[in-house]
Amino acid sequence: MDIMGEPKIQTWLKRIQQAGCTCRKITPVHILNKRNGEFLFGLFTTSVTDDEGRELLPYLLIRGDACVVVPLLKNSGTAEEKFVMVLQRRIGNGHMSLEFPAGMLDRNVDTPKAVMISELHEETGITVSEEALIPLTDKPMYTSPGLHDEAIHLYACEIDMNDAEFKSLEGRLTGSRQEGENIQVTLKSPQEAKAQATSAQVRLALFLFEEWRSAR
Repeated sequence: MDIMGEPKIQTWLKRIQQAGCTCRKITPVHILNKRNGEFLFGLFTTSVTDDEGRELLPYLLIRGDACVVVPLLKNSGTAEEKFVMVLQRRIGNGHMSLEFPAGMLDRNVDTPKAVMISELHEETGITVSEEALIPLTDKPMYTSPGLHDEAIHLYACEIDMNDAEFKSLEGRLTGSRQEGENIQVTLKSPQEAKAQATSAQVRLALFLFEEWRSAR
C-alpha cells in the first residue's frame, strides 16, 4: 500500500502548504488499518518548518477529518422539540457518552455532507438530503492541532416528524456491529443535553447551534 498516497495524508500535506509551511520529511512510526485494509490512523515523525524556517514539533497523529450533525426533531403532533442523540460506551474513559451523530470521512475527504447523511442514517435510521444540512461554521474546527490533524465539519438539521415517528426513536438500537458500534438512540431537550454531555465536542456543537438559531 502506498501510504503517502492516502487521502488523509495528502489532505494534511495540502493544509500544511496552504499555511505557509514546508514538509521536508514524514516518516511512519505506526499505522493502524481498518478491517478492509484501508488506512485508519497513523503516528508519524516529521520535519516541518514554518514560513520563517522554524521547526514545528516533530510528532504527528493523522486521524483525518470528521463530521457532526446537530439534528433537532420537531413533533408535528405536539410541537415538542428535542435533539436526536446517541449513547455509546467509549474506550477513552470507559463511560457511556452522550453524543450527536458523527463519523469519520476516511477516504471521502471531499464529501463531508455525503458522509454525514450516511452516518446519520446508520446511527439513527433518519434520512435527510444534503440541502437539509446547514454548516454551523465557515470552516472545519480543529480539535487538538498540537498533535493531530482532525478537523470537524459541524452541521445543523431540523426535521419534522409525526408523533409516532418521534416516539419510536427513543431507545432504538443501531450501529455497525462489525465496527464494534453498539449505539442507542435517545431524545434530549437542550437542557438535558447540556447537563448530561461530558464531551467538549457536544458542548461546542450545542453552542454553535444556539448561535445559528438565534441569528435567524
